[in-house]
Amino acid sequence: MAVHAVCETTNLRATHYAERIWDAVSTEDVDNGTFGYLDGVETEGGVIYNFVKGTKEGAPVVMAHNPEWTEDTSRMTNQRKDKFFIPAGVVFRAYTLHNGDEMALSAEGFEGTPEIGKYVSIGTSGKLVVADAPVEGAVMVGKIMRKRQIGSVLKTGIRDYGYARMMYTVKVETLA
Repeated sequence: MAVHAVCETTNLRATHYAERIWDAVSTEDVDNGTFGYLDGVETEGGVIYNFVKGTKEGAPVVMAHNPEWTEDTSRMTNQRKDKFFIPAGVVFRAYTLHNGDEMALSAEGFEGTPEIGKYVSIGTSGKLVVADAPVEGAVMVGKIMRKRQIGSVLKTGIRDYGYARMMYTVKVETLA
């Protein structure tokens, strides 16, 4: 089973100050918490934008995010670790990043090992690349501020139920 990144958007300007949240679509599968930019509308006169992983000079940085599950009667089928992604062609929300924004990502959202105090920038894959110092000329530089666990595991003699993940909070320090 492939494990995908989990992302929280609680401390983004877009979630608190009525900033625009874009409707976007991608031609490939996208993990929650993937960073990129919007490259024109999908159809002429439409309001759904094309999402591209990575960065482009002069284009605002956006973060892909969609609820990890949909509303259904049990929700159980949508809470599996292999369901935490946005399939190609499915419309999702994209949040524009601003200086001071904070978001939390699981380890799957990083290239390298995330640790408190390390710096991050956006790689070509849309994941955050971990470094010891800020990357010169990066479109976005952030810093890992804290980590915490979400979820839990109940162990029985027969099997384990549930799962836990470490979430790393990244604060955006500079945007080009």
